[in-house]
Amino acid sequence: MQEETTNTQKNRRIIISIALTLLLMTGFFAMPNNQGKILTQWHHWFGENQPVDGTQPEPPKDVPPPSPEPEAEPQPKQQPDPAPNSPLPTPPTAEEKDDPIIYVGQQLIIPIAGEVRSDTSQVVKEGILTGDQKQIALTFDAGWLYDQTYQLLDLLDSYQVKSTFFTRALWVKSYPDLAQEIKIRGHIIENHSLTHGHLVEMTDLEIRNELRESTRIIKEITASEPYLFRPPYGEYNDRLLTLLAEEGYPYTIMWTVDTHDWAEEIRGQKVTADYLVERVLTRATNNGIILMHIGGYKTIESLPRIIDGLRDQGYRLVTVNEMMPPSKQEVLLHTVQQGDTMYALARTYGVTVDQLMMANGL
Repeated sequence: MQEETTNTQKNRRIIISIALTLLLMTGFFAMPNNQGKILTQWHHWFGENQPVDGTQPEPPKDVPPPSPEPEAEPQPKQQPDPAPNSPLPTPPTAEEKDDPIIYVGQQLIIPIAGEVRSDTSQVVKEGILTGDQKQIALTFDAGWLYDQTYQLLDLLDSYQVKSTFFTRALWVKSYPDLAQEIKIRGHIIENHSLTHGHLVEMTDLEIRNELRESTRIIKEITASEPYLFRPPYGEYNDRLLTLLAEEGYPYTIMWTVDTHDWAEEIRGQKVTADYLVERVLTRATNNGIILMHIGGYKTIESLPRIIDGLRDQGYRLVTVNEMMPPSKQEVLLHTVQQGDTMYALARTYGVTVDQLMMANGL
């Protein structure tokens, strides 16, 4: 009886062990990562090559055991190939890549280089810049005479005319109050040499001294820097034009009409007020430059009829400077529109992005 009980307990333990083993195998097999391992093991235990009699098969001869396969390294993600015949994107230039951000409605300063630089001073007999209306300039040279200066300025004021005065620098030095009054009245003083000598007969050193000293005097007394030069007697040559350019005078200003107000008679003909008026009005042209003088014969007497006559012909009276490119760097203001970029604006105005950034503090 005791032996039967012992056998029953053994059988019960065997059944429990088998049941637990089956449960463990069922759970392990249910895991996806283990299915391949169980199947592999199953074939190892009960594969097709398993002998029927239960004996182990002999291993194949001269076949080395399989080496474990190395784990595959992760491959980088491949970009899809572009569609056939599709254009490749154009990489942005360095300037476009760094294009600063601007906003619609923002006002930008556009630096415009106005001064024309050349190896020689450009001879100008008429204005370079054309206005919307016909225009002409009255100019007055100052050599030695001075006593009609206030009378001339008052007359120009009464007609609201502004002019360019080409003054001998020693005249400016001798009559600084008159030079300053010319500027106060809204006129412009430019250079007519230091001594009014024959520059073409001077040495290079003498010419440079004339230009540098005259420039210094005009700047010191009028607080403005001249950039237009009218040669005494209208005399110039290539050497003088080269020296003028080197000394900061890009333009040598001549004239389209010489009124002859500096003479009492010309080729036997008396220079009267009627002579001056007729000479100007019959020779006037758009962008013309009229040569007259402070203290000229019949200048004050003829000037009212000259001004009225020019205006009747449709002319607007301006300074020579208004018909010339500016002497120094000037600026424009641009209001940013939709689609504007700094790079596009730089190309439009012929400047660099760096220049735009510097001008606007960006």
